[in-house]
Amino acid sequence: MIELIRKFQLKRAFQSYVHTLGPALTKRYGGSDQYTVLQIKKTVAHLKLNTQYLPYAVAMYRHEQSKNTVDILRLDQAFLDCLRLEVADALFDGNRSYTARDVLALSKSVKWKGGPSPNWWSNNLGKTSL
Repeated sequence: MIELIRKFQLKRAFQSYVHTLGPALTKRYGGSDQYTVLQIKKTVAHLKLNTQYLPYAVAMYRHEQSKNTVDILRLDQAFLDCLRLEVADALFDGNRSYTARDVLALSKSVKWKGGPSPNWWSNNLGKTSL
């Protein structure tokens, strides 16, 4: 039961880190393959997101160890790789070679952008040409 609650909370943290933190990082610092620990930490604090799962946010938006990952969060490369594996299993079907740009791509909405259908009559008959 405890493991089920932990997985639920972790999934909610992943969703908030993808859909809230990602666009905020892009807006503040531009698109990048990885962000610094201080950029991630300051943005999480500014957005008032749950800091309990901050190492997972670092694993999402950073793929290599730095001085700050060790000094501030006590994350060496082996533990960072372990966290990245957990994130990859949850978001990327086990593909550990994702970058911050891949995580940012998850936050983009995939909705209809409007405009007419290329063939409105086919669309009328239920045989969409899209």
